[in-house]
Amino acid sequence: MKKVSIVLGLGISGTAAAEFLLKQKALVLGIDGNRSLLESSDEIRRLQSLGLFVQHDSDPIDWTQVDKLVVSPGISPKHPIYSGAKESGVPITGEAELALPYFQKPLLAVTGTNGKTTVTLLVEHILNSAGVKAKALGNVGTPLCHYLMSQGEEEVFVVELSSYQLETMRTPVFDAAVLLNITPDHLDRYEGMEEYARAKCHLQHLMKGAKAFFVQSQTAAEFRHLLTLENYQTFGMEKGSDLWSDQSQIVYREKIECLLPMDYREKGRHDCENALAAWALCRVFGISKEKFCQALATFRKPPHRIEFVREVGGVSYFDDSKGTNIDAVVQAVRAMKGNVILIVGGVDKGASYLPWKEHFTGKVKKIIAIGEAAPKIYSELHPYFNIKLADSLALAVQTAANDAERGDSVLLSPGCSSFDMFRDYAHRGEEFQRTVQTLDSRRGS
Repeated sequence: MKKVSIVLGLGISGTAAAEFLLKQKALVLGIDGNRSLLESSDEIRRLQSLGLFVQHDSDPIDWTQVDKLVVSPGISPKHPIYSGAKESGVPITGEAELALPYFQKPLLAVTGTNGKTTVTLLVEHILNSAGVKAKALGNVGTPLCHYLMSQGEEEVFVVELSSYQLETMRTPVFDAAVLLNITPDHLDRYEGMEEYARAKCHLQHLMKGAKAFFVQSQTAAEFRHLLTLENYQTFGMEKGSDLWSDQSQIVYREKIECLLPMDYREKGRHDCENALAAWALCRVFGISKEKFCQALATFRKPPHRIEFVREVGGVSYFDDSKGTNIDAVVQAVRAMKGNVILIVGGVDKGASYLPWKEHFTGKVKKIIAIGEAAPKIYSELHPYFNIKLADSLALAVQTAANDAERGDSVLLSPGCSSFDMFRDYAHRGEEFQRTVQTLDSRRGS
């Protein structure tokens, strides 16, 4: 009797995995905890017409009839079905692991806490600008299974991977990769930083070899005990790195390889480090320094990443809604000129906000906290900063506008996820920008 493949979580990656399995003539059962999704989704109805069976995650499962469990990235290992598969000895995989072994062209990987989407899109942009057909896939938005069902003419793939995706990957498929910074994030899912870092460092076991595996210098120093792959290389702003930069030039083992464009020399450290990571991958394909710099000059970051919105009454407004962890907010504040009124909050992710004290003192003049995390932020930081609580993002913007003085920057960089008040970080950023556009330019209010 033919066994069933279960797909747990029928979001974007889950439905992609389900369709991929159906086209391989597998018997597929899709499971989700959202009954309204199961009953009203047009995409699920389409897949049902192709043979997909569906059920709620509270319904019973006969594990003796299951050959594999495909989990969507957002599914916690503590989920009862995830646990049930482990206890029953059923193999557990993810959408990325399901698809990657089928790719025949070179695969590049990018992971880390902050900057991975920017680096992934930057590498895609540089390669395409240099005449190498490249496609960004994975956590950046396009599921790998979707691509396999409609292949183009790309010569190389740049795959952004989250820690969630890395947890269930086992096959060595990557020709080159960069591991960016690892700072506190998703501690509502992981037991602590060690477990989170271990998930990120798992990328090393997915390499075809160590030669083109680059690890950010601070990450390598802090988590050296987790890096067991021999001969990996380091990159960063420290001269002791294999690949380093002083924000004017890129040096590889004492040899100057590239001079950064003038505008990058004036950007923040994180932008320069992103360019370093991109060069680490692009140099594998022999991209010239001239084409690299030309592409750097024409690249535009994706939205909601320290994005300038508007100046109102001498006050600058910036949308960093993608800043969803502690370190991301630190980097955004560092990038601001003048004093900062900071809007933070949302769904708490388990980390302490106390590290902000060291980095914000003398720079952040006021914090406005919103969302579920607001009481915790206030409790931890009110002895050190002027903190106000706001019931909505719109009220937070209005409060910031009323309190800001000419030369200040109002920065939305929440340090939290968005799901208490918004669909996602993009929705939060759009609402921030919409509210800023309504401010009265004559009064800043």
